[in-house]
Amino acid sequence: MKLRYEHKYLIDYGTYLKIKDRLSKVLKLDDNSVGGKGYHIRSLYFDDIYESALMDKSAGILNRKKYRIRIYNYSEEVIKLEIKRKFQDYTNKISTRITKDDYKKIYTGDVADFPARQNEVMTNYYLQVRNNILKPKVIVDYYREAYILPYNQIRITFDNKLSAAAPQYNIFTDDVYSKRLDEKYSRIIEVKYNNFLPDFVKKVFEPFPMTRLSVSKYVLCREELIK
Repeated sequence: MKLRYEHKYLIDYGTYLKIKDRLSKVLKLDDNSVGGKGYHIRSLYFDDIYESALMDKSAGILNRKKYRIRIYNYSEEVIKLEIKRKFQDYTNKISTRITKDDYKKIYTGDVADFPARQNEVMTNYYLQVRNNILKPKVIVDYYREAYILPYNQIRITFDNKLSAAAPQYNIFTDDVYSKRLDEKYSRIIEVKYNNFLPDFVKKVFEPFPMTRLSVSKYVLCREELIK
């Protein structure tokens, strides 16, 4: 299993502009982020009958995982079924491309044929549906601006306009009623890398106050809808 470090921080807009200016001098802007606005990410998250993905963090469970479907810019062209595992500061993500027909089966729970695909992600998802009654729980939306460095697979992202919506079948549209969280969570910066972060990258962040975010966007958005 390939493990990566992942750290999340909360920053204000002014700090974002300063870090972005410094970061752009040492890292390359991801091709999908070109154009200034970044790109839109929508994730439909699932949870089981025990609300494990929501409750495990607060319960002190060190090894956790979440299931989600992810799309970009509301498009049907790339649909991913993903399992994201968390091991304290380490993460591991396995992902597979699925069709829109697969998505329909997932949303309605008709996934009996998934094990026959001999696909690790789809089989794992099927077992969770059968054993733990996995169901859609929340739509998480935000815009992402990403900077990359091939060395140690360094990827630093700025996420903004975070919003939460109740699950709905048609996720391929911007016509979704959602609750904005960006008044409280203006910018979330994620720092991801293998092995270690070089000093010249660390120095980018040293002058700035950054509050460590202890929970995921999934938890933030679930809690917002529960209020």
